[in-house]
Amino acid sequence: MRPRMRRSRRLAGALLSLALATPGLGALALTTATPAAALDNGTALTPPMGWNSWNSLGTNVTEQQVKQTIDFMSANGLVAAGYDTVTIDDGWSLWHRDGQSTDIVRTSYGSMQLYDAAGNPVAGIDGTGNDPTSGHLTPRPDTFPSQVVNGQTVNGIQYLAWYAHSKGMKFGLYGTDTYLTCQMHPGSLGHEATDASDFVSWGVDYVKYDDCPYGPQIVGPDGHDYYTQGEGKELTQSMYARVQTFQRALDAASAAQGRPRVTLSVSAQPVHTGVPYLLGADDPARTDPVIRAAGTPAYQSPGYAPTGVWCGQVANLCRIGGDRGSDLSGVLYGQQLGTALQYPGNVRPGSWNDMDMMFTGWQDVYGSWGVTDTCACHKPFTDDESRTELSVLSMMASPLISGADLRNYADAQHTDGGASWSTGIPASSLALMKNAEVIRIDQDALAKPATLVGAPPANGTAPVVLKRQLAGGDTAVLLVNQDPNNWQTIGSTLGSLGLTGGFTYKELWTGATGTVASGGTVGGNWVAPHGVAMFRLTPQAASTPAAVIGDGAYHAIGAGGTGGQVLEVRGTCSAADGAVVDVNTWWSTHTSEQWNFAANPDGTVRITDNCYTGTQVHGTLTAPGSSGAAAYVTNGYDPTNAHQKWRVLQNTATGALTVTNVATGLALDATNPAAASAVVTDQPDPAAAGQAWTTLS
Repeated sequence: MRPRMRRSRRLAGALLSLALATPGLGALALTTATPAAALDNGTALTPPMGWNSWNSLGTNVTEQQVKQTIDFMSANGLVAAGYDTVTIDDGWSLWHRDGQSTDIVRTSYGSMQLYDAAGNPVAGIDGTGNDPTSGHLTPRPDTFPSQVVNGQTVNGIQYLAWYAHSKGMKFGLYGTDTYLTCQMHPGSLGHEATDASDFVSWGVDYVKYDDCPYGPQIVGPDGHDYYTQGEGKELTQSMYARVQTFQRALDAASAAQGRPRVTLSVSAQPVHTGVPYLLGADDPARTDPVIRAAGTPAYQSPGYAPTGVWCGQVANLCRIGGDRGSDLSGVLYGQQLGTALQYPGNVRPGSWNDMDMMFTGWQDVYGSWGVTDTCACHKPFTDDESRTELSVLSMMASPLISGADLRNYADAQHTDGGASWSTGIPASSLALMKNAEVIRIDQDALAKPATLVGAPPANGTAPVVLKRQLAGGDTAVLLVNQDPNNWQTIGSTLGSLGLTGGFTYKELWTGATGTVASGGTVGGNWVAPHGVAMFRLTPQAASTPAAVIGDGAYHAIGAGGTGGQVLEVRGTCSAADGAVVDVNTWWSTHTSEQWNFAANPDGTVRITDNCYTGTQVHGTLTAPGSSGAAAYVTNGYDPTNAHQKWRVLQNTATGALTVTNVATGLALDATNPAAASAVVTDQPDPAAAGQAWTTLS
C-alpha cells in the first residue's frame, strides 16, 4: 500500500515489517503446503525485472519521463541484462471515470462516499453501500497526452505501451483492488472487467495491483478495535477474492482479444487483517486449502495478512512486507529478509515473494543530498549497500524492480530553492545492476529461495549467512554484514552449509576464484559495513585424469601412510629386468624413483621409470595377475598387454592420485610402510592410505 504522503511511507513500512518479522506470527511453518489451486497463467516463470516510477518520480511522472527511461534502459544495456519491463505507478489517471464529469466525492476519512439504493450516503463500515461511479479510467491529459501512432490517435498510456514494445520491452500499469488508489484516483473494485479489458487493449503486459482501503476506525460488536479496514466490498470481500476477480478478468480479456496473458503483481503490503464478522460466507479464501492449513489468527479474516501464505494462488508477484525506504535496514533480517524467509512455499515459477522496489542507484529526490537535504532517511545508497540489496534480493529469488531514476544525468535535473541536482543513476550503480552473475542467481531455473544458515542473528548488526541451492548442483552463499559502521570477519564452513567434498568458487562481486577443500571455509575475510561477499560454489568432481599425464616429465610419487617414502625400482637402476617395485626414502637424484606418465592412444596410461642402464631401460610398470602380489617393471612393452596399462585419477579435493590397473581393476597399494617393502596391487579402497599417491616432484 502506498501512503497518502510520500514522506510518511518510510516509517509506516519499517514498523510494519518489524512487526511481521516478530516470532510467533501464526503457523508459518505450514506455508510450504502444496497449493491446491495455484495460479498457472504461464507468465513470470522467472522473477520479473524492470523499473517502476514511484521511488523517483512519484505522482509527478509524465509521458516524457517514461520515454526517457525507456530510451535510457535500452541504450545502456539494462534491457539486455534482463530489466525489460517499465511500469507507471499511481497517479496516471484522472480523479474520476469518464462516466462522471466531476472528481470522486470523498468522505472526511478520505474514502469514497458510498450510497444506499435510495441514493443516500452511507458510512459503509457495515459492509453495505454502492459505488456510484461508472465508465472507464482515463489517462491524465496533462501528463499523458494522446499521440498518433501509425495514423491512429491513441491515449498516452496506450502510446507508451506501444513505445516500450518498439524497444523490445514490456509495459506495466498500476491499479488497486479498492475503491480508490493510494493517491485517491479511481480504483478497480467493482470495475474489474472494464479495467482489465482496457488494460489489455492498451497493450499492458504487467499490472501492479495495490490495496488502499480508506475509512474510519472500526470497533466491532465484539469490542475489538480493527482500526481502518475500508468500507463496503472492501470489508465483505477478502483481498484474496478481490485480486482473484481481477486476475480472472485479465485472463478473460486476453483470451477475448487474442493477446498474451498479463503478469499480475500484488503490491499490497500485508497490513490489513479484515473484519471476520463482515467477510462474506462464500468468500473463496475461506475454503482455500493452503490458508486453512496455515490457520487464521483470532480477530483476522482469511485472505488478508499475511499475503505470503496465499498470494501465489491468485497472482504472480506477492509483496510480503511493508514499503521500504532508502535505507538498507529495510532489506535486512529485521525487516524484508526475515519476512521472506518465512514463506518459501510461495516461491516457484510463476509465483515470487516481492521484497519491494530496489534503491540501488537511487538519488535523493527531495534535495541535493548533503547540501539542501541531510535527513538520514533520504541518504543515497553506497555501492556496498547497493551490492547488498541486489545480493539479498537475488538470493531470495525476488523480482528486481528498480526504483532509481533511470535517465540521463541532464534529463534528471532538478532545481529547487536555488539548488540544482540530478537524480540520474550513477555509472557505478548502473554497472552493479548489470552484474550478470548475480542476475543469474536471481533468475535460477530451480526457483528455490535461500535459507538461513545457523541461528537467526542475535541483533540488528550480527552477520547473516544465506545458502541457495541452484539448478545443476551449484550452491550460492551470501555473507552479509548487517553492521552499518564496522567491518566484520564472516565465513561459513562447508559443514555448516551442509556441503561435502571440495568446491571451486567465484566471488560474484570481485570476480575472485579459488577452491575450498572438503571441510573448508567459505569466506572468512573482512566484509565492509553494510556489505556482502557472494559466492557461487561448484562441486569438484571426485576425481579427474591426473595432471601429470602426458606432461613429458618424470615425477616422484609418495605413498600415503609411509611417512613420505616413494615408489622406486627395488635395487635401483642396476636391478634386473622384472624387478619388483617398493617404497623407500626419497632422493631427488635417484632416477629409479622417477616416473613418467604417458598417455596411450586408447586413453590409458603407460608408467615408466627413468632408468637407462644395461639392465634397466625405462622399465614399464606392470601389474601381477592376482591381488596382493608385487607389481614389477619390465623393459619390454606390449601395447596389447592390459597388465602394462593403468588409469591414473586425481582427487580434486586432496590432489591425491589413485593408480588402477586396466587388466585386473586392482589399485597400486603400499600396504606395508616399512622401507624396502614391496608395492602390491589390491582391491580399490578409498580409505586405504597406501592407495593414495602424492606427486612430490
